[in-house]
Amino acid sequence: MNKQERKILIKHFIWVYIFLIYLYLALNKAGIGSIWDIGKYDTIVRLEEINLIPFQAGGFMTHILNIIMFMPLGFLLPLIWKSFRNGVGVLVTGVGFSLAIEIAQLFNRRLTDVDDLIMNTMGTLIGFIIWKVFTKIFKRKEATHFSLQVNEGAVYITLSVLGTFCLHI
Repeated sequence: MNKQERKILIKHFIWVYIFLIYLYLALNKAGIGSIWDIGKYDTIVRLEEINLIPFQAGGFMTHILNIIMFMPLGFLLPLIWKSFRNGVGVLVTGVGFSLAIEIAQLFNRRLTDVDDLIMNTMGTLIGFIIWKVFTKIFKRKEATHFSLQVNEGAVYITLSVLGTFCLHI
């Protein structure tokens, strides 16, 4: 491995580390349930804690905070991994990550809300747009990235959600 490749590899791992910190903070702030919450209450899932009607509950500030919380996801995915630079992968990952959080919240008496899914997805898209604008403004020369795997980002997200859900005490 030459000096240039080593420099790219170090940058990649720094950005991956930042991404993992983001995932930890997002999952922590979202307050997802864990496997230990399943038997904690009389009923596993209460229907009154599920909102499937968009924009019925919640406030403006909650929507803004959900958007802000997911903007780093939309920015970091294409920054770190070339496979996320088309936008579709970012959108699918944002919806999937948000859906995983909402499903996990069913088990710890938190509100599962379609508004969160919509706003989180919007935040992911805004983050992606910001990344696009930055790449147009700075037009940095394309560097080769060394991913451990093509779907490395999806693996980190999946393991973070499953790890938090299964190991959080």
